[in-house]
Formats: sequence, structure tokens, C-alpha cells
Amino acid sequence: MINRKQDIQTPWRLTCEQLSVARGGRAVLHDINVEFRTGECVSLIGPNGSGKTTLMLALLGLLPPASGSVRINGREVARLPARVRGRFASYVPQTVERIPGFSLYEVVAAGRFPHVSPLRPLSHADSEYVDRALEMCGLTALADRQINAVSGGERQKALIAAAIAQDAQVMFLDEPNTALDPAYQIELVGLLRAWHKRGRGLILISHDLQLPAALGGRVLALREGRIIADGNAGEILVPDRLTEVYNAAFELAETADGRRIVLPNWWNAER
Repeated sequence: MINRKQDIQTPWRLTCEQLSVARGGRAVLHDINVEFRTGECVSLIGPNGSGKTTLMLALLGLLPPASGSVRINGREVARLPARVRGRFASYVPQTVERIPGFSLYEVVAAGRFPHVSPLRPLSHADSEYVDRALEMCGLTALADRQINAVSGGERQKALIAAAIAQDAQVMFLDEPNTALDPAYQIELVGLLRAWHKRGRGLILISHDLQLPAALGGRVLALREGRIIADGNAGEILVPDRLTEVYNAAFELAETADGRRIVLPNWWNAER
């Protein structure tokens, strides 16, 4: 049987102290001090190569610190058993390797791994989690299709469905809307809002600044491996702050219904 005595209790705090991480012999993150709490929605933004994915993988215990620490309620993340980490956090990567021979149902069902004992079939309750996740993501009719026989957007939704079925306390997503067309992107926002309304945490990476704007919550900006801004979305997603983050021009625009959004200033770009 699974030992749940080691589970992460709520409320939880995920804390980085003086965290530095190297990849391929190169320092990527430098002296990161940051804390995430129960039920937060946090978007990580910043230029390519700023360390966003490295920070996410370190938070998940998948990359070791070169120095400093990552702890959940005082416990080192990397030392926790995989099933305990899996009941705390789910992870939707930016890309997925081809998975020949697996149906969408099997991919989503794999999300129940942290909750079941090895070599035992899914219980009725586990199957209900899987069916509900497929339905939420609009994949029920495709459940028997091979994952390599569906579109890139549908594969991405299957990974999100697996994370929903996993039913962890916080969901990590690395650029979740990259492969999605506009209709799926709108659907994604609804799914993530519904997840967050259940009191679950969200930590996501996005180059599309409209996603953190739509989700609200907190925005954490990285540049050259350091945190250079940390605040609520309304404070960070403004032209002056984003220019500091990206070294690029931004401007405010207004939608037909009067909403203000911030956009890169493409129109004044020079060759």
C-alpha cells in the first residue's frame, strides 16, 4: 500500500533559498529567493534563456541545485519519494516525445500513478477521475485514438487532462498554449480558471502575455537567471515594466469591450 504519512500537508509553502542551478556546465539560475503558497496562480515570464524552465524543473525536484535549496514545508523536494511529489505537483511539459502504442485514455490514466499501488488496476474511483478529465478537456470521443494519430493541440490537451486526473495540489505548465489554436486557447483559460477555483495552485510559463493577463494572480519575471520583478499581474503587465524585462517596446491597447491589454509594439519595428 502507498504510505500517505509522507504526503505534503496543506497549507503548503514551496520555498527557494539562495537557489543556483547549472545546466551543461553553465550557470543558469543565480541566488533565487522566492516562495509560492497554497492556491496561488503564478505566471513565470521573461526572455528566451532567462531560466524559466530551469526554475520550474528545480521546483519539481527534477534538476538539482548547484547551491541553495528548494523545500516544501521545510522538506527538500528532491529527497521526497516520486509518488509523494506526484500527489503534490503535476507537470505539463512544453513538448512530449512520441509515445507509440498508447491511446489518449492510457496517457490520461497514467496521471493516476501517484495514487495507485504498483501492478494494481485502476479502481472505480480512479477511472472516474480519468473519465472526468477527458470530458473536461473535450477528449472523450478521442479516448481510444492513438496519441500519435491526433493533432498536436489534442496531444497537448491530453497532457493537461492527465494533470487534471492526477489531482495534485499544484499544476505546473510549461507554455501550455503553444500548440493550441485560438479556440483551444480560450478553452485552456477556462480549464485553468476552473482548476484554480477549486483552491488548487497554478505555476505556469508563458511567452503569450495575454495568458497571465487572463488568469490574473501573480507574475514573476526572470532575466538572465535572476528575478527582476514579482507582483500582481496588474503591476507587472504594463509597458514600462515589460520593457525592463524584455528590452523591447510595449504599448497598451483597448479591446472592443473596453478592456486594456498590453502588446509588443510591432507597428514601430525597424529592420
